[in-house]
Amino acid sequence: MCDSTFPALGPDAPQSCSDVSTPNNNGKLDCRTSESYGGYDNIGASWGKYKIRGGSTRYNGTKTRVERFFNKLSQENNTNTILTGRFRIYDLSDGNTCIIQSHAGGQIMKGVEAGKTNRSAQFLLYARKSGSQIVLETHVTTNPYTTDSGGSRTALQLKTINYGQEYTFRYETGYNSSNTAFSFIKVGGTERSITHNHTTQRVYTRYGAYGTSDTGDVTAHIQFKDINLCRN
Repeated sequence: MCDSTFPALGPDAPQSCSDVSTPNNNGKLDCRTSESYGGYDNIGASWGKYKIRGGSTRYNGTKTRVERFFNKLSQENNTNTILTGRFRIYDLSDGNTCIIQSHAGGQIMKGVEAGKTNRSAQFLLYARKSGSQIVLETHVTTNPYTTDSGGSRTALQLKTINYGQEYTFRYETGYNSSNTAFSFIKVGGTERSITHNHTTQRVYTRYGAYGTSDTGDVTAHIQFKDINLCRN
């Protein structure tokens, strides 16, 4: 079953721009960026454009973002969401920009920091400059960020890609047969599987453009098409 309805924005999500009337991409738009540069637009009949400008401004404590997100998945054995589509990257700042991520929410049911309330992403796919090319990295939370404490993540290089080139992707997240949280990312022919060291009550997926450098080159521009989020 694939999602055709999307969640409402929370009360703590200050928005700086609105969605177009009929977006090419699925998901609820979360837009927090400079109106003079950023936002979402359709490109032709199939592509969606996500542009952000960074700086010292914070939006309810977070960096600039133009992302889409989907309804949550509640913890249950052998359940997952599968996000598929295509992307191409035209511009990156002097810092990292996240293009796909999953947020784990609610109480941590087992694993590291069990019993505490999670407050951050469990998986992020970041893009960063590397000379004339782009390095994609997976960032996985290994010490959960909770309402009581900060946390930490482990970053690993996934692959090197080219500016302006189109890549297929598949991102799965959910709960395995042991009711343990997992993620799986595939970009082109490169893939990585992750069994998370903490499992929460729910999880949901976002994609688009999140975060840039605060100084120097502070803009990023990502495009997506053929986006679907389906559930098993």
